[in-house]
Amino acid sequence: MTDQSQMTNQLLPTIHLIYGAPSFPTPDEEDIIVAIQPVLDSSNDQGIQVSWTIQQAEQCLGEIQFGLHRIQIAGLTNPLPQEIADCTIHTSPWQPQIKAAMRQHQSHLSLVYRGSAYDPVEKMITLYQTARAFAGEDLLGIVNENAWTAHPPADYLSPDAIRSYRQDIPLNLWAGTVKFFVEKENYWLVTKGHHIFDVPDLAYFVRDNEDEVEIINHFVNIFYYLYEQDVFVTAGDTLEITQQGQYLKFAEVPEGADFLMGPSGTLVIEKSAPDDITKPG
Repeated sequence: MTDQSQMTNQLLPTIHLIYGAPSFPTPDEEDIIVAIQPVLDSSNDQGIQVSWTIQQAEQCLGEIQFGLHRIQIAGLTNPLPQEIADCTIHTSPWQPQIKAAMRQHQSHLSLVYRGSAYDPVEKMITLYQTARAFAGEDLLGIVNENAWTAHPPADYLSPDAIRSYRQDIPLNLWAGTVKFFVEKENYWLVTKGHHIFDVPDLAYFVRDNEDEVEIINHFVNIFYYLYEQDVFVTAGDTLEITQQGQYLKFAEVPEGADFLMGPSGTLVIEKSAPDDITKPG
């Protein structure tokens, strides 16, 4: 892919399937249809169209279309660029042996959502149900460059699991949390991938002995609040954390911390006193 297409893909739902062999599956159209159908939303047009410009064990380029969905497929018999592996596989929370296996991948398929569906959850589900068609014994993992995450296939591609994503967004797979250290005990904790859901990323400066789990829980709760309630927040707005008597204030990313910025912007959250509360609009 060209640099321009890679920049465009950073704004689109995208996953990379990584394989342990120097080739990837080349299923025929019937196999692809059989893999996708069990997860189709009942409102979708059942017609699944598969077209290939190139379909070989060493290289492929094609599209899959059904309903409002269009997925571009591109495969190469080489690993992902090192910078992508470093910010996804390397930073993922999986056990060392799982990450080591993923780092040893030899080929990859990129699935990019280019359809016209509105719901971002359905876009991600479409990528996962398409990935089912290319899941084989050599599939080592699923890499989400937008979210700085990577995970093994495990049961995440089963029809039941994919259908469940409509009720419970798997934020541990689709949104990452990354540390940027300033000093040994002080670091920025920032989310990645919220822009796919039209939600700003969130950042918090963690100081000595602060509870990181609590901050991540705040990130999750704020994400759901902004996403499900379709609330717009800006610097200066304050939220009360229910049943905890805590207040969080939104602030702008400080000067010189551009590395925190996400494609839909990033808001810093800070602990605040309830003196001057400005609720989000």
